[in-house]
Amino acid sequence: MTSSACTETSSTVAVSSDDDLWSYTGRWPHIHFEVYPDQGSITDSTNAIATSQVALPQDVCEAVYATTGYEASVSNLSQVSLTGDNVFGDDGGASQLATVTGDVTSGYTVRLAVGVDTGTTPTGGGTGGDGAPSGVPGGAPPAGGPGGTPPTGAPPSN
Repeated sequence: MTSSACTETSSTVAVSSDDDLWSYTGRWPHIHFEVYPDQGSITDSTNAIATSQVALPQDVCEAVYATTGYEASVSNLSQVSLTGDNVFGDDGGASQLATVTGDVTSGYTVRLAVGVDTGTTPTGGGTGGDGAPSGVPGGAPPAGGPGGTPPTGAPPSN
């Protein structure tokens, strides 16, 4: 998912996406995110003050993968666990497991409270040549995804 959003004092960010929820070999389904000190810094990934991932709950993944086009993701999900994941495995996803509401038809709202020290100095992390954050497996999503017309309308508000 490639998207950006800004926040002021509320520190709540809302991002809408119609990207597919892929599960690829060896990784638990997740969403990457980066935090920047200000809006002007977003154009350069080396300005990120925090980079992390949000793990998605198994029941949500299973509901999505039960729809047409996610056959490969069903198989991939059956071979991984939060405790065995190379990012979430240290605590079984407890610190990065999202709360998700919604459904396959209407869309989902994904929430995760993340503490960020906005005084952190950027360290120049950023993304590799394929656009993935450094240290994260890159490449295209697995073949055989659903494609087609993305959902329309605003995500549900809860």
